[in-house]
Amino acid sequence: MSTKSQNSTPRVILHGGLGNQLFQWSFGHQLALSGNPVQFTFYKRPYALEHTNASLGKFLPNCVHGSFLEKNLPNTRMGRTLLDPLHRWNFLSKVLRKVQDTTEDPFVETNQFMLSNRTIHFGYFQTFSSVMTVESLILREIWEVLENRTKIPLEGELAGLEVIHVRQGDTLTVSNMKKVGVLSSNYYNQIPKNSVIPRIVLTDDVEGAKRLLPELNIQAFFGPSELDVYQTLGVMARSSTLFTANSTLSWWGGLLAQSKGAEVHIPNPFFRNFYPDPTLSFAYPGFNLLKSHFM
Repeated sequence: MSTKSQNSTPRVILHGGLGNQLFQWSFGHQLALSGNPVQFTFYKRPYALEHTNASLGKFLPNCVHGSFLEKNLPNTRMGRTLLDPLHRWNFLSKVLRKVQDTTEDPFVETNQFMLSNRTIHFGYFQTFSSVMTVESLILREIWEVLENRTKIPLEGELAGLEVIHVRQGDTLTVSNMKKVGVLSSNYYNQIPKNSVIPRIVLTDDVEGAKRLLPELNIQAFFGPSELDVYQTLGVMARSSTLFTANSTLSWWGGLLAQSKGAEVHIPNPFFRNFYPDPTLSFAYPGFNLLKSHFM
């Protein structure tokens, strides 16, 4: 491949948890429609939250629309600052102001800057407009992985059930509670107390979820010790009914489940302090909206 063609290859920086990276990956597929496959770059950031240190490339293989590149950052603070394009003190991000600091605003739709004639895209890209543009492509690719990856017996046992997702864990900080928000019991109390289909809860905090849902008839609670993030996504995708948290992981579980005819409910607004209008970001056509109540 020539230097010219390499430089014309757009790069999309993957960051955040699996759900956030799926939005970024979806945006990259939209870019790839112009004819140039995208390079999805993930920086190993040991100083970031644990759940944000797993690359989407561990789950999805390379495809004709893009390939994954994982980079290890140096152990020194100066090295990380200079080489991590997401670091808040990165020179290009802070001084040249060509990249908006998306760590402070999880709703940025698009950001980019030029470096060596290569366009590098940053952002969370949490709007479903880019998802809709490439929906058939990305759903086919994700479902192919979900169907062909090795599944544990529990995944098969939980297929077709009613699923409630509760996210607390990393959101239980002052900053996240003010901006992203943590859903309270008032949100979950809108769910009917009983269900004809067996009902389970998927959560990152089993004990917290039990305290949050005392009045609902729940068959079982499953946390990270039973299902990893990829298995959790697969269980959501195969649910018959899904009540999501304000989590991008369960949003993607909802999109996958809806593609197979499931009933999906999401909080509205999706985040406590939101931008842009959540109807443009998360309220995908066909999703049922439940009024949000935050702690």
